[in-house]
Amino acid sequence: MQPIIITTLGEFSVACGGKVLAEKDRRSKKMWTLLKYLCAFMDRNVTQEELIRVLWNGEEIGNPTGALKTQLHRLRGALDALELPVRQELIVSFAGTYAFNDSLEYSVDAVQFEKNYKQSQRSDISEKEQILFIKEAFEMYRGRYLRNSGDEKWVIPIRVYYHSIYLRVVHRLMDALYRHKHYAELINICRRALLIENADQGIHVFLIKALAALGDRDAAKKHYKYVMHVLYNELGVNPVPELKELYKETIDTDTGSEDSIKIIQQKLKEDSSETESGAFFCELEVFKNIYRLKMRDAARSGQRVQICLITIKDPKGEQVDSKKTINEMKRLHDCVSHSLRKSDVFARYSLMQYMLMLSSACENTGKVVVNRIANCYRSKNTDFLLDIDFKYVI
Repeated sequence: MQPIIITTLGEFSVACGGKVLAEKDRRSKKMWTLLKYLCAFMDRNVTQEELIRVLWNGEEIGNPTGALKTQLHRLRGALDALELPVRQELIVSFAGTYAFNDSLEYSVDAVQFEKNYKQSQRSDISEKEQILFIKEAFEMYRGRYLRNSGDEKWVIPIRVYYHSIYLRVVHRLMDALYRHKHYAELINICRRALLIENADQGIHVFLIKALAALGDRDAAKKHYKYVMHVLYNELGVNPVPELKELYKETIDTDTGSEDSIKIIQQKLKEDSSETESGAFFCELEVFKNIYRLKMRDAARSGQRVQICLITIKDPKGEQVDSKKTINEMKRLHDCVSHSLRKSDVFARYSLMQYMLMLSSACENTGKVVVNRIANCYRSKNTDFLLDIDFKYVI
């Protein structure tokens, strides 16, 4: 008899000899939960009480044992679609417990996925063999464990466990491909991994580095801006230092090619699609370079340079959740952009901070600008406060 193939990473299904029982064909949510739970704990017998607790989760039912037997009857009827041989029932019962029939052969993707990962950690095999196991593990992970089961309590720890292994697999594979300069393959791996885990900053870092290594700096810059937007404005988290440094190291560098003055002028020209009506908003690394240039110019001309750090704070001293952070920083961005002159510069310094640079010979000018920003922010009917640290740097 052919083995029973159970898929749990991503879409859930049970198959045998070309016959497939897929979750998309499900009839009863409880019936499918029953099958998934028995699959998850197929190495032991599961008691009636445990199954009742999982399926009904404290719901008031008159005859829980009878209700469970009804679900088991439905499940066995659905499993008939696999056309197993006579007397080879998939779910068996013994002394008030239920389990998968241990006389049958099974192939479970999550189990093999973990085995491949552990094989890749063997010290008695070559790096090439280790990478082969890592690649096999990567290919097997088609999505989070039982991803259509929502946030059922019993699923979460198992899902977290396998996903943590997946991230270790991805990072080991990316590191190996980058060290061996397999940049095209690395880009493909990163993009596939991001479809499953878009919040892992390390994957974004390797993707940007690989794009830059292949000379596609436009794509590297575009992805850098995309991931910074996602982190700040969708996830509400600070970028890791390595990601912040990438702009300078791999994107904002000379390509080494010899261009004509017209081509250089075109490259230097501000992208009209990114031009804002207010002050110049830039990446933090660009801000630092402009600051250094301004300082040199100020030392020669005597013109004073003012910098300002604006921080959003909760008046009650409480931690601000990510959604509120995103909304408040958007409000502040608009206020800063339209309160400054076009020659002024500002950048996102951290999750809750903007850094401003003003060129002014008059102290009052800076104070007027800062007050304008504060008044604009207050007019947004926000419950938060601005902490403004304003200084001359020369």
